[in-house]
Amino acid sequence: MENTIKKVYVDENSSVTLICPLCGQVQREQAQTYMGIKGPVKIQCKCENIYDIEIEFRSSYRKGTGLDGIYLAVSNPNNWGKMIVKNLSMQGCKFETLTANLLNPNEEIKIEFYLNNAKNSLTTKRAVVRYVNKRHVGCEFKALPGALDPDLGYYLMKL
Repeated sequence: MENTIKKVYVDENSSVTLICPLCGQVQREQAQTYMGIKGPVKIQCKCENIYDIEIEFRSSYRKGTGLDGIYLAVSNPNNWGKMIVKNLSMQGCKFETLTANLLNPNEEIKIEFYLNNAKNSLTTKRAVVRYVNKRHVGCEFKALPGALDPDLGYYLMKL
């Protein structure tokens, strides 16, 4: 039998709910205990079963993707290129540029990509670069308070 690692999300109280896959015992723990641990965490239940979980500290779900698009630095329109969106959430995305990029953290960019949904929806976002690691870029979308993107929301809900 394949041993899959269950992902557990941190709730609004900074807690995680752990459920033993063997006996069903439920325990709640403070997520801070696991902050900074890379990879799966081993949990030992009161029934002595040991199982692995992955703790997700992000506030929203990220969907793995492979969407083609382009990026453009707002302050320098000559700094643009093609990208592949690797994962996507309502608050931001991670993308890989096809060639070396000149992006820097806290720089404002504009990105465009098509969702691979039935409408092939064009998504255009302004974002702030949060990290750059060679050709990998993480960004946070800039959105007006209360602004919703129904196409993106529906796309992320579909598994």
